[in-house]
Amino acid sequence: MENVLKSTGTGAVNTGPNGTTHRSVQPMGAKYTTAGQCNSQPERGNRYVWAVPYDATDVTKAECLVQAPPLDCKQADWSRSNHLGNGVNGEANRYQWTLPFFPSNSDKRCVFRMRYNISTDDYAPYSTDSTKNLNDGIEGIASPIEDNPYVDVGGRSALRLNINTDQTGRIFQDRSHVFKLLSRPAEIKSDKIFNVNVRGKRGNIVQVYPAVEYDFIPNNLQMSATDSVHIQWTGSNSHNNGGGGGDGQAGDEGQGQGGTDRSNIVQIADLNDNFPMPFERSNMWNNANIRWIYHGKTDVSAENLAVTMASAGYYRCVKKSDCPEAEHNNYIVETKTKMNNLLNNAPASFQGAVLRFQRGTYHYMSTRNNNFSNRSQKSTITVV
Repeated sequence: MENVLKSTGTGAVNTGPNGTTHRSVQPMGAKYTTAGQCNSQPERGNRYVWAVPYDATDVTKAECLVQAPPLDCKQADWSRSNHLGNGVNGEANRYQWTLPFFPSNSDKRCVFRMRYNISTDDYAPYSTDSTKNLNDGIEGIASPIEDNPYVDVGGRSALRLNINTDQTGRIFQDRSHVFKLLSRPAEIKSDKIFNVNVRGKRGNIVQVYPAVEYDFIPNNLQMSATDSVHIQWTGSNSHNNGGGGGDGQAGDEGQGQGGTDRSNIVQIADLNDNFPMPFERSNMWNNANIRWIYHGKTDVSAENLAVTMASAGYYRCVKKSDCPEAEHNNYIVETKTKMNNLLNNAPASFQGAVLRFQRGTYHYMSTRNNNFSNRSQKSTITVV
């Protein structure tokens, strides 16, 4: 039986006669040149298979491919209605995704598609389709659900329900995102890495709807002392919530220059606190080992790491003597133009650092977005 060839956003896949799916990793052909070599080389959870890639110029020539992991199909976590995805204990529901590892160690252009489905039990979901639509002039068709139906509850007057059939049993917010998975530097190739990022957008709760205000994600990360965490985020200088405001109200209430996203990280002693700890009393950055950092200089002091995180990369070092290399000349506290206290001239996005922490509990917040009266951008890392 011939193979059926397909492609996906994370590279090529090949569905063989037995229904198994494989990702094509071209360099493996040069590394493992026989079926015996290929099939006996498990690496980082991947399983290699000897098969024909989807983009082969010779469909009779097999090579070493990586088998894709099985689909992870599960029931969505419970979420309270009308609370924007908040689940148990008030934390945001999320899917913990283990990013694929590509033995070729090359960058991969990926497509991530997310669909938000609304289902209902008001009618039989698997036997109700367009043939059940109520069309004027066609007899014998009784739709199981109608717009704003009237129901008889035994009184003299019927009651009307608030139902819009356009909103039941459908897909909302079908969105696609294009991104890159970058190859890991050699020094962190084998690390187990968690990701800490920023979710939400600028504005108050009614302006950002159906999104949420700024927050770190995850809010509570638990990891071991041998794990690493990549702290990073993306932002914008052109946020526009004018006009009709979409689903929410127009406007972008928040701190700093309108239309801009900014985040940073400073340590706090407790999640109930809204003032950062002085560096001399903090321990988060003293207890961090830099595995990788965006500017390449991993031998920076705890103080300089704290300054980098607090300034979102606007500064790299306090003194010139701390960073004598030429590539850091424009990022020294002593000589660079003073950073705006609301981070207006700081970078919107931050490639961050991969860190390994000693055992302990570390609370932190963003100074710009943490607003005591109506929003909180705080989080905790617990290392056991």
